[in-house]
Amino acid sequence: MLRFCFGASGSGKSTGLIKEIIDRSLTDVGTDYLLIVPDQFTMQTQKDVVRMHPSHAIMNIDVLSFGRLSHRVFEETSKSSFSVLDDAGKSLVLRRVADILGDRLKVIGKNMHKPGYIDEVKSTISEFMQYGISDDALATLENESGKKAALNSKIKDLRLLYSEFLRYIQGKFITTEETLDILCKAIPNSSLLKDSVIVFDGFTGFTPIQYRVIKELMRVSKEVCVSLTIGPEENPYAPSYEEQELFMLTKKTVLDLEKAEYSLLKETSVIAAGGPDFEAWRNIRNAEMSGKEGGDIFIKDKEVKRLEGNPALAFLEQNLFRYNSGKYTDKQDSIQLFEAQTLEEEVRQTMIKIRSLVTAKGYAYRDIAVVCGNLGSYANLIKRAAAKFDIPVYIDQNTGLMLNPFIEYITSAINIVISGYRYEDVFHYMRSGMTDFSKEDTDLLENYVRALGIKGRSAWEDRFMRRMPARFSQRNQSEDTETKELELVEKLEGMRALISAQLKPLFDAKEGTAVEITDALLKMIEENACSEKLLRYKEKFEKLGDIAKAKEYDQVYGKVIDILMQISALIGEDKLDIREYKDILSVGFGDIEVGTIPQDVDRVIVGDIERTRLREIRALFFMGVNDGSIPSSTGGGGILSDMDRQFLLELDTGVELAPTPRQQMYIQRLYLYMNLTKPTDKLYLSFSELDNDGKSVRPAYLISKIMSLYEGMETDRPEDAPFEEQTSCIGDSLGNLAELMREYSLGILGDRKKTELSTLYEVVKNKKAESESDKDSGMENMSEGFVQKLTEAAFKHYEDRPLAKNIALALYGANLENSVSRLEKFASCCYAHFLRYGLGLSEREEFDFDSSDLGKVFHEVLEKYTGEIIRQNISWKDLSKEESDKILNQALTECIDAYGETILLSNARNEYMAERIKRILTRTVDTLKYQISKGNFEPAHVEMDFREAGKIEEINIALTEDEKHNIIESMNLHGRIDRIDLCEDSDHVYVKVIDFKSGGKKMSLASLYYGLQLQLVLYMNVAKAVASKKSGGKEVVPAAILYYHVEDPMVKGSADLQPDVINQEIIKELKTTGLVNENREIINMLDGSINGASDVIPVGFTKSGDITAASSTVTSEDYSAISRFVDKKIREFGKNILNGDIKVNPYEMNNRDACKYCSYKGICGFDDKIPGYSKRELDLDDKDAMERIRNES
Repeated sequence: MLRFCFGASGSGKSTGLIKEIIDRSLTDVGTDYLLIVPDQFTMQTQKDVVRMHPSHAIMNIDVLSFGRLSHRVFEETSKSSFSVLDDAGKSLVLRRVADILGDRLKVIGKNMHKPGYIDEVKSTISEFMQYGISDDALATLENESGKKAALNSKIKDLRLLYSEFLRYIQGKFITTEETLDILCKAIPNSSLLKDSVIVFDGFTGFTPIQYRVIKELMRVSKEVCVSLTIGPEENPYAPSYEEQELFMLTKKTVLDLEKAEYSLLKETSVIAAGGPDFEAWRNIRNAEMSGKEGGDIFIKDKEVKRLEGNPALAFLEQNLFRYNSGKYTDKQDSIQLFEAQTLEEEVRQTMIKIRSLVTAKGYAYRDIAVVCGNLGSYANLIKRAAAKFDIPVYIDQNTGLMLNPFIEYITSAINIVISGYRYEDVFHYMRSGMTDFSKEDTDLLENYVRALGIKGRSAWEDRFMRRMPARFSQRNQSEDTETKELELVEKLEGMRALISAQLKPLFDAKEGTAVEITDALLKMIEENACSEKLLRYKEKFEKLGDIAKAKEYDQVYGKVIDILMQISALIGEDKLDIREYKDILSVGFGDIEVGTIPQDVDRVIVGDIERTRLREIRALFFMGVNDGSIPSSTGGGGILSDMDRQFLLELDTGVELAPTPRQQMYIQRLYLYMNLTKPTDKLYLSFSELDNDGKSVRPAYLISKIMSLYEGMETDRPEDAPFEEQTSCIGDSLGNLAELMREYSLGILGDRKKTELSTLYEVVKNKKAESESDKDSGMENMSEGFVQKLTEAAFKHYEDRPLAKNIALALYGANLENSVSRLEKFASCCYAHFLRYGLGLSEREEFDFDSSDLGKVFHEVLEKYTGEIIRQNISWKDLSKEESDKILNQALTECIDAYGETILLSNARNEYMAERIKRILTRTVDTLKYQISKGNFEPAHVEMDFREAGKIEEINIALTEDEKHNIIESMNLHGRIDRIDLCEDSDHVYVKVIDFKSGGKKMSLASLYYGLQLQLVLYMNVAKAVASKKSGGKEVVPAAILYYHVEDPMVKGSADLQPDVINQEIIKELKTTGLVNENREIINMLDGSINGASDVIPVGFTKSGDITAASSTVTSEDYSAISRFVDKKIREFGKNILNGDIKVNPYEMNNRDACKYCSYKGICGFDDKIPGYSKRELDLDDKDAMERIRNES
């Protein structure tokens, strides 16, 4: 017999049915009573039965879900030997079958590798199973949809994929949906169900396969009763209904269940052949069952039991989504609407209200629930806000595990096999959290691998024997450095060997079958003791009180192993490319989810309007009532689109699919009605003005609908409420306190806000732990110390604090070993100098060839080239092109073969770079030869080390002396001068210094004045000192300090330019820059054939023979002043370094900015918005700089 229990939401259907079952079970102890509810209701329903039972026991009553009913029957009838294919397994099979079918899937096949697409396919296949859609039904849809080519192609693909999917798993697995089919066959053999009374409660409707189960239950049971939600004014037996009706789903369910009963009666011959048709039988049945005791139950109370005593909420239940024109005119506070600017603020205001209900109104947390229009957008915000307010919440949401360390470990191991030890994959594997390598050792190995360019399987499976690059060596090397380096290499080799051994089984199986790859993974997992490590993670999170995380780590091992075993069982001995295996495994991993149950009895449930089932709550907060969430955007993007489904529905083929998006929107109104009528006391609805992306969003239609029902109802904006109302707990107030402090520090806080700041400051400062949870969260320590830190942050400003003298000396030593580049770095920013040369911080060494390497190669080749010419005593002016190219090629080959672990031969890009270097250097030596030929100077030294100059004052500088003139602190300068050219006459030695630059650099007296360009002048000072030693008493005269840009430039011109003209233009482009002694004789020595502007040096003459204004020349007196100034500047910088000067003082000059390419931007904390930080504006021009140099030297 089929019975119904009809009543509105909150009318007491569940309570009444449980009471009836208990009463009947006590009098009829031989009958089993089964209460079948949705999965989420089983625990709560069991508690209700136990609580209401006189003996507080279940006895002959059992509470089950469809899933648990299946297990019970299968166990009883010995049908539990089959393996069930879960969602993850279904994804694995679909991916594999799609790969096998290949091009036969013309529409679906090419998209199966797109992220998320397989979930859409799986959802559609599951729908076919849930709705019992056979191949014949799909054939019907295929035939009828011929007019829409795209839809027809999709249905063809789905039909093929569905049939092949079923064939693939046949005899191996059954799907979750198919368990109900097997249940239908097992029900007649179940003694548990025979003559039982079965009640379905909490359902809004059923799928076709569930209807078949219910039909079979009606066949064997004494009675089946179904509770359904419908208003007292509605007729549940209505012969027809519109899809927009609020209780359409209930009427449809009644009709479908009565059809099932009618079919059963005909099958069992209760209705004889030729008996009444369905419509006639239905009228008779409904008339009988609605009018007799023991028939259908109608609860027609005008005011439902749940809302007795709350007329405002009772009015909502009676009028929501109805066509009534009534309006509630009494004053009420049971229903409140509020808005907030952002989602975060909306959540915060909700937490304030929840806290108020608990502290001021005596609510328990379990009396309160929160539902969200879009739980995905709110879940993390709620979790963070609840922690601030110390509100226990349980978020009813499954958690994906794609980022779990165990899954990361397996994925990265497979990626290593696929890529052949790609750098990113190896260190992802090492840092997955599942290996035994420490963070420090992993960093060390990473530095080693990146510095030496170790790539590929052959390199990783060969012994590590090369030493760590020099820059990774300890700064203060001791005598046993050699031993330590060898120990380090041995340690790194041990790590390499361990990684290689761990991954060997997987490499060996990479070309094998699915079973072989799976076995290799399982061996790797077992040998690495992954289960024990996950257990330790679980215990760690349990100690920290993070039960959700502990649950995740408790379940992940079993779920991953299940996926691997399913792959092995489903794909078996099929050969599988390792990439394909990884893709299939990734699909399975993507389907792994962990669900939890509430850990605390007293907590706030947070869920969505469809999944979450609520009972016995006093207050409900409905957040995210925004357009797009209510109604939810159900359409778009699926395999069968909204338009496809609507088209198939209108074909009226008799094939039932899941509701169309339009139908789903109407069904969603029923869920809204059921949720909004759950609370007995308070209902809060809220929405935000902006979404997570900062875009404006509108409130949902539900807001205006409710406002139209209640006269005078307005939307509040609680965030604009007074300070006192917004300050409810310390955890939440910290952000407000920090903001008020910051505004106060900037001087923009008004008088009223100052009072608020003072009050809040004292409250937080004097806070003591009020509860055990406060103590656990560290609130006990939130007193003066914490407030002090907050104050320091709010009033943060930069203040220069030099290093103590003894610390500076410990870092640098009393004898400061320095270089001109270091001094220029100090001039650029003292703090950057401290980080680089004091602390020794530098960027990671990479096995790469960049601009700095280019400069080193240029210098090295030119050193070898020039040195060989000097060694052979060849005159530059007599050097032939052939001989020059021969010497250059030899120098270039030696350099390329030896430079940076043969990096220039490591790949095609660097080989191209080698060719480019050759082209540039060929141009360079040709130009240098030309420049030398224009004057009287000859190269005398190349790459001359300062040490060759001996102990000269220019590089051995006394910084401080004691009373007896003993040097206490000194500075030794190191460096190499690229090239020194000399020219002699009877009384003088003229010196020219050239510095080769791979980037275009020009001499600037302003930069020199600020200490940013000391190099050339210092080089000249050293060159002069060296020349003086060898001059035989002749006067040493600075002739020029020059930069040469090593480049092969492009020049502008027409297409018909002759090669000689092009060459001449290139020579002009490569003219040196710098400073030249304006003595005419010296200029002639540098370039003896100037006609207008020189193409060798930065000098030109006017028609009258005067030096042009554009020339870079200085008098001998001015150069002497510059030289003395540089000496003074170098000494000043040396003293400042040893005095601990570490100011954060970057500069800006013209278009240059010290911070722009600084490697230490992430360390120094420079921010021009923070008081005390500022950049030095260096705005002198060369003329003013020269004047100051004269005055200060």
